[in-house]
Amino acid sequence: MSKKLLLGVLGALLLVVATETAVLVFHFYRQGARRSAMLAPVPRGRRVAERLGCFGCHGPGGVHPIANLGSKDGSVPGWSGGTWMMYNNSPSDVADWILDGHPPGREISSAALLAMPAYRGTISRRDLGDLVAYVLTVQQYGWMNNEQVQEGRNVALRAGCFGCHGEEGRGLVMNPGSLKGYVPPWNGADFSDLVHGKRELRQWILNGVTDRFKRDPLARGVLSHEVIKMPAFKGRLSEDDVNALVAYIGWVRGNSRAHQGRGIARQALKRDR
Repeated sequence: MSKKLLLGVLGALLLVVATETAVLVFHFYRQGARRSAMLAPVPRGRRVAERLGCFGCHGPGGVHPIANLGSKDGSVPGWSGGTWMMYNNSPSDVADWILDGHPPGREISSAALLAMPAYRGTISRRDLGDLVAYVLTVQQYGWMNNEQVQEGRNVALRAGCFGCHGEEGRGLVMNPGSLKGYVPPWNGADFSDLVHGKRELRQWILNGVTDRFKRDPLARGVLSHEVIKMPAFKGRLSEDDVNALVAYIGWVRGNSRAHQGRGIARQALKRDR
């Protein structure tokens, strides 16, 4: 074999090895990013709910409850909608329901066929905090003093944003073919890489992509392989709608359900029964 041919073969082998290495690195990077995102408190809280059997009575996601003969409204209370205020006076009540089957001092009707089980002694503080964070997120608990932020949440509901970005935009919805395998949540680490300021956020909302990504061949290639693609709301949302949605996304990023859930769990577990 001539020296020239040998060098050519070695070059081809090195190219194959480099390509396979790049594929492996990308695979582990994507899997690592997905694992990290799935370990975020709200997505993890959803899995805790699945593991504890919560969705058996409260329905998928906690929002499609089953019938409960003898109860005051005829069904197990869902974690969203108007039934919330019938059963909870504060966010801390959520932890008490989980731990003891009812908040302290609350009378529970014996007429209801299905009773809330008590998980005290069988649920860890971390699991409790994450589950509380998830329930509060599904409920979208808390009134916002800022009217624009409040309207932004209404815009997100009308536009279907939570279907892809998850409850309150906190994820996690899988997206085959995407760089990391999921739709980026608004409060995730991906956000600062994908969105450089409010101008780019508006471009994502209105055009489904930013000018920066359109100029980058690699970014365009990645986006083209996503099964779930960001829609363009230009002509569908007003200027006020977009401004309100941007304000609401800022609120989501600045208000951690994880911290709230952990604090509630810590206090609830201190109260012995």
